[in-house]
Amino acid sequence: MNSIYADARETIELRLTLNVILGELDESMAHLWRDAFRSLLDDDIAMLMLLTRGLDDHQASSITMRFLMDRCFPFREMVLYQTDDAFKRRMGLDERDSRNIH
Repeated sequence: MNSIYADARETIELRLTLNVILGELDESMAHLWRDAFRSLLDDDIAMLMLLTRGLDDHQASSITMRFLMDRCFPFREMVLYQTDDAFKRRMGLDERDSRNIH
């Protein structure tokens, strides 16, 4: 029997795979997302679930990206250096200077 956190990780990985198949996400980016989620401890997943509960998709996505950026260096580097400024503005990440992300 899987824990709720294992189920959450599995669902996230399935969605990432579907986004790659549908051509909405580059496979290398999907790997970074997957690895970032896999690196989270169960307590981190629980905290992320609490932080995003009841938020609309845009707000939840922005919080999730910030959360992953704070906990996974390769993910942070991908967002900072492989996404354009318009994307960062849409996600509410433009106000964060890369030196302030831990």
